[in-house]
Amino acid sequence: MAGVDRAVSIEDLRRLAMRRLPRFVGDYLDGGAGDGGGVGRNVDAFRKYRLVPRALVEADPLDTGVELFGRTYASLFGISAVGLAGIYRRHADEFLAEAARAANIPFILSGASTASVETVCRIAPEHTWYQLYGAHRPEVTEMMLARARDAGVRVLVYTVDYPLAPRSEVAARTGVSMATGPTWRTFPRLCLDAMRHPFWSAEYLRGGGLPKLESWAVHAPPGSSAKDVAAYYVRNWNNAQTWRDLDRIRALWKGPLVVKGLVHADDVVRAAQAGADAVTVSNHGGNKLDCMQATVDALAAIRLAIGPASRLFFDGGIRRGSDLVVARALGADFCFTGRATIYGVTAGALRGAQRAIDILQSDLAYTMAMIGCRSVSAITRDHVTSGA
Repeated sequence: MAGVDRAVSIEDLRRLAMRRLPRFVGDYLDGGAGDGGGVGRNVDAFRKYRLVPRALVEADPLDTGVELFGRTYASLFGISAVGLAGIYRRHADEFLAEAARAANIPFILSGASTASVETVCRIAPEHTWYQLYGAHRPEVTEMMLARARDAGVRVLVYTVDYPLAPRSEVAARTGVSMATGPTWRTFPRLCLDAMRHPFWSAEYLRGGGLPKLESWAVHAPPGSSAKDVAAYYVRNWNNAQTWRDLDRIRALWKGPLVVKGLVHADDVVRAAQAGADAVTVSNHGGNKLDCMQATVDALAAIRLAIGPASRLFFDGGIRRGSDLVVARALGADFCFTGRATIYGVTAGALRGAQRAIDILQSDLAYTMAMIGCRSVSAITRDHVTSGA
């Protein structure tokens, strides 16, 4: 854990995480869709934006807090949903929820989580949001919504960006799906890779192998193993969603509803008209399509199209506090990061997750002070320019 404590950037945590993971797992986390170009583009796009410093401005006290849905969170960012997080570090969902509670930021539990919504809500009852993919069978979707509501979830994040099952070149090359894990056929050729990463391998074997998708386990046939539940999830996850599904979810869910995964201004406007309380501009962290534009490059145009009153969230490529400021200046009311905190929890469990949050939070506060903004609301379009 000493390496985690010495990390000064999210990139430091990424290197530690990649060192711990077998290549076939690390490449899946880092790779994204297709050739992986979308992941790098999301990160690199921030580098073309420049912040404009101001001087002789009082920077103390400085407030990074943001009010969302009647609750004030301590920072401009929260933790985004990452499916199958328990593959990277056993009990990752629980660690991330605990870190979010301690930092007073929201944590979105994935609809493909390896911890149950009941467990996570017990850990962070005031900070857990729930991501919904939905199921082919409407009654299963209704059960998911009821389960989240009964557990105490207030905010639903309906993710809509996969019209087809995602395609991973990493999985195609290795023959290993993160949803089903290694098989007897694939494990022999992955054995050397696993042996070179003994801490991950020991944890994987000690925990009984593939973590069970607890978010889907109650819907699978009784007595299903972890692989059975994963197979059930793959068969029953509804990726063929339409606007009719959004209308139905809006009618079923009475609390705050966030629609995540839109990058076109017309889609964002339509989602707001359909009753979404907020929309998250996101290309699924580069996991949707490798040739898509970076998410941040779509942000300003979307804000212009929907106007200042609609609530707009952002997700995609955040690695520094300055990225948060850029996203805010371009129109985001709030931001989420997935890989930054997954790198942290992979590298160092709870301490690693906390370190990732601390890095982003301290960099955010420093950047705000440098540009003369004592509060998040003071960050405007005037604070950012674009250049080579």
